Amino acid sequence: MICCIYVVAHFILMINVAGTLDVKPPPDVKIVGSQLQWKSPDDKNVLYYVQYKHNSDPADEWHNVSSYNGTSLKTFEITTEFYGAIFRVRAEKDSHTSAWQISKPVQCMNLNICIPLMTVNVKPGMTFLNMSHMDQSLKKEHGGHIAFNVSFWKVVNGRHSEVVFRVTHDKTTSFNDLESGQKYCFQVQYSLYDKPYGNTSEQQCVNIPERQEAEKRVLLTTIISTVLVLTICGCCIFALFKNHKKFKQILKPPMSIPVHFREFLTQEFPQQPRQSPSAESLPSCDVITLIENGNIEEIGQEIRS
Repeated sequence: MICCIYVVAHFILMINVAGTLDVKPPPDVKIVGSQLQWKSPDDKNVLYYVQYKHNSDPADEWHNVSSYNGTSLKTFEITTEFYGAIFRVRAEKDSHTSAWQISKPVQCMNLNICIPLMTVNVKPGMTFLNMSHMDQSLKKEHGGHIAFNVSFWKVVNGRHSEVVFRVTHDKTTSFNDLESGQKYCFQVQYSLYDKPYGNTSEQQCVNIPERQEAEKRVLLTTIISTVLVLTICGCCIFALFKNHKKFKQILKPPMSIPVHFREFLTQEFPQQPRQSPSAESLPSCDVITLIENGNIEEIGQEIRS
């Protein structure tokens, strides 16, 4: 009985799978320019469903594109809010659906609204503008033809001067000729084949510090540091002079040299007489023989005989 139930369930499942696979998925799902495009399968009267999500994590939830739930259109216009998203498309006919077909992520090359990222750093006498790409798609697609078009101007009493443009391929550009004490605003836009491309970033305005104030600040810091060091040294010298006896007692060795060592080291040792050079040249005698007076005559007689 259990085997029969298992066979029937398996058969029903195969029928559902077969019904699902009756509809072919839409082929060639891809992003061309700022459009999501796909081709229709061989079947006619097919409707399409489009979903998206902003993260490629499989655990993230897919969201329906409201205007593309059962549409016969085969293109979808990508707008700003879909930057970084991925899409999936499937076909449906009657009660049968196809498998999902997933697109690549939406990048800057798919949107004409991409702007460079920009930060402004101000130092005395120098202003730095740091720029970066939202992604590397434009750089890979156009290579050296893509550049940063920097614009800046001075603001005086709420009015800005003539806008100055600077095109650069570097991610960091510096300005050392800006007037001190004045307010400057910066914007950046892409330049593609020497023509503006995409939108312009929001302007960032900064006040250029005056060099004299900066130099005064550095000089004041140096003077305060020098006075502080001299004061500390003077206090140390005064404390040492006033309590030199205590320091001397503290630094005094805990033990003294014993008396018998001092006597031994201070006593005078007798010096040996120096020998003359002639005495040093005489041969030395190894054996000394003593002869008494009574035996001298006998030795003389023996020598004469």
